[in-house]
Amino acid sequence: MLHAAHILCLGSSTSAAGTQAAQLARRTGATLHVMPLPSAWAAAGPTGSDPGSGAEAAVPAHVVETQPRSVTAVLQYVGDADIDLVVADTPLDRGPVPPLATDLTRALTRRLDRPVFIVERQDDPDAIQRLLVPTDLSASALRAFRHAVALARLYDAAIDVLHVIESVPYVALTPTDRLSLGATTLSERRGRRRLRAFLQEGEAAGVQVQPHIMRGAAADRISRFANQGDVDLMVLSAHGSDAEEGPLGPVGTRVLGRVTRPLFLVRASGPSLLGPPDDAA
Repeated sequence: MLHAAHILCLGSSTSAAGTQAAQLARRTGATLHVMPLPSAWAAAGPTGSDPGSGAEAAVPAHVVETQPRSVTAVLQYVGDADIDLVVADTPLDRGPVPPLATDLTRALTRRLDRPVFIVERQDDPDAIQRLLVPTDLSASALRAFRHAVALARLYDAAIDVLHVIESVPYVALTPTDRLSLGATTLSERRGRRRLRAFLQEGEAAGVQVQPHIMRGAAADRISRFANQGDVDLMVLSAHGSDAEEGPLGPVGTRVLGRVTRPLFLVRASGPSLLGPPDDAA
């Protein structure tokens, strides 16, 4: 299950971030922190917040009285308040936009050492039914998948796991014929073995997992799958080390410049939202 003691909403309680953060706090039993943003930063809604009204009324809430003057101030509060998850949203007046459309969300993904949830203003917290987990089959990607399983259990959602390699055509693996096609290369065999492990782990947790293998450029295939499919939330691992691209790496950075889906970003290291049973899985 997903475990969080403190969740920080950046913005108004009436914004998409406020609604989603309150829903998560309610479901996990976490304390909700609401940090009003300066008008130049605010993605949606008013910058003020009333702890006794709106989406967070049913959960314990702490409203930060002082607006942050910089991203550094936000990061300082996250550390001081022992925040487990930060929830932000995209601009109100620009329609569907990539998750990293604002300076604030770009800075958070680069500098924050814990999970970040970037939502869209039209999101209904109960409308998350299908999660997409792009994976390179690394240990970091497995950590992101396990967070996706915890989220899927929280929202009663299903998961699509997408792995892109260069040597096979697109294959949609059905529940009755999963991973049964003959492998012809080492990368295919490795991919099928790892996807089978993902599938089994998800099913053990009671979550429906649909694995997919595609051939081509990873950023192109992932972006197309996310934008053309009925994906409600993309769960992505941040584990790159490229100095220019930052922790997302070149593929992740290109993907997040193209997709217009909500994003749950999981760090390869640092604080986790997984409880001991999930970590031990």
